[in-house]
Amino acid sequence: MVNIQTLRETIIERLKTEDLVQIPASEAEYLAVAEQLPFKVEYHHSEIVTMGLASYWHEVLVMTIGGIFYNLFANNEEFTVLGSNSGIQIPKFEGGYYLPDVMVVKGEPVFKPNSSAIITNPHLVIEILSPSTNKFDRESKLPEYKHLESLQQIIFVNQKKVGISSYLRSDQPNTWINQDFYRLEDVILIEGQEVLIKDIYQKIKFE
Repeated sequence: MVNIQTLRETIIERLKTEDLVQIPASEAEYLAVAEQLPFKVEYHHSEIVTMGLASYWHEVLVMTIGGIFYNLFANNEEFTVLGSNSGIQIPKFEGGYYLPDVMVVKGEPVFKPNSSAIITNPHLVIEILSPSTNKFDRESKLPEYKHLESLQQIIFVNQKKVGISSYLRSDQPNTWINQDFYRLEDVILIEGQEVLIKDIYQKIKFE
């Protein structure tokens, strides 16, 4: 096993010159180093994947969306809204873990054995896209998310401009309905409830 302190230092050093770092590692190494880093660290196909600290506007979006969803489900005990410190186990391959920016669980959470933080039954996930993670989120994470049987909706939110993509599971096997929203006047449906795009971006100042 790689020395965890060395692995941690390698990740931090590479982030000084790289926007997105991917390092081969075992599942045990990932779980150990994830506890020692002050930013999100994910695990995909036997690689640690991280982009370091999130931007200011990224976090504004996370808190705004979290607040919207909290209010959306405030009177419905069936749904629970969680932040990015709760992980999801990906079943397609051994030892895959993602940390979506916002997650909604329907009913009781089902945890990975011996864990109270890694969930196996998300109902809805939201990812805030950045230039460094856009390709990874859309090309690598999206297909894996779709393998989660409990997951009903996947939402990507662009932090650089108005742009939201929703993938909604249909009644047909292996079929998802994709909708894209580019106007502040648009409305996205979440569990049959309307959310205005302008409310999601209400505090964002685009550069």
